[in-house]
Amino acid sequence: MSLPIITVIGSLNTDLVTRTPRFPKPGETITSSSFSTGCGGKGANQAVACARSSRSKNAQATVHVKMVGAVGEDSFGDQLLSSLEDDGIDVSSIQKVHGQSTGTANIIVEESTGENQILVISGANHYLQPKMFHELPAPKPALIVLQLEIPVETVVQVVRAAKQQEIPVLLNPAPAVALPGDIYQGLHHLVMNEGEAALLSQVERGDLPLHEHLGRIHDKFYSLGALVVIITLGARGVSWSEVEGEWHHVPAAKVKEVVDTTAAGDTFVGAYAVEIATNVGSVEKAITRANQAAARTVEKEGAQSSIPWRDEVQDSIGNG
Repeated sequence: MSLPIITVIGSLNTDLVTRTPRFPKPGETITSSSFSTGCGGKGANQAVACARSSRSKNAQATVHVKMVGAVGEDSFGDQLLSSLEDDGIDVSSIQKVHGQSTGTANIIVEESTGENQILVISGANHYLQPKMFHELPAPKPALIVLQLEIPVETVVQVVRAAKQQEIPVLLNPAPAVALPGDIYQGLHHLVMNEGEAALLSQVERGDLPLHEHLGRIHDKFYSLGALVVIITLGARGVSWSEVEGEWHHVPAAKVKEVVDTTAAGDTFVGAYAVEIATNVGSVEKAITRANQAAARTVEKEGAQSSIPWRDEVQDSIGNG
């Protein structure tokens, strides 16, 4: 019996990571603690999270993960492809673009908090154009995962094509930019953080208590046609809904020490996608496992290097 397929369409970047005791102020020069390079990009990170969430390091995968994207004809691109293949990811639909550099992300991590600031240079990621996705890559997947580090017009085209072919889509609208309203109609899974949710919904909080503000955001996306709406809240857990006017809260998983939050959101998306694609249980159960995976991620440095394998995740619902 063939494995369910998760197709991740998105960005591949090389991360240039500087760790510093604190963020510099405008115009200020400070001495940092360390510098390193690593594999990243929201698309690639989520593909790695899918692959590792589907199995223990030396075990058989429960899903087939296919990455669709573009890199440059350079050493960064070669390293990205090799790293993805090492995680068992299908890279046959990643194109090498002549005359383009591989995308890069300059990441500053504040050691005292684990928080980060990121500057992205798109490079070859902008090679992915809408005309390439009038028909989606075969074979038909159980789920398509999208982010917004490739051209927005391309994401919109993929969502529309997926609807025509009746393929469920998980959209992680990050970094958040305005999207046409029809993209949410029938969207199976909308996963975003609190800032992205507020920006895209245009629901202002004002003096509203957090729970009331979140309720209005959920209702706004339901009015636009989204089916499952998930808002990650960092240390405050996750707010989610699949019925209009009724939303729920899942507490955050315990974290020993926050070291680096860079890949937490991407790990959550990948782990959640695996649970959905393999039909193992409810949305709440999928969120619980994704929470646990993200908690393990923030305890380590780096992006893809911090993403845990399935056996590293302590599953609080007892389904390891």
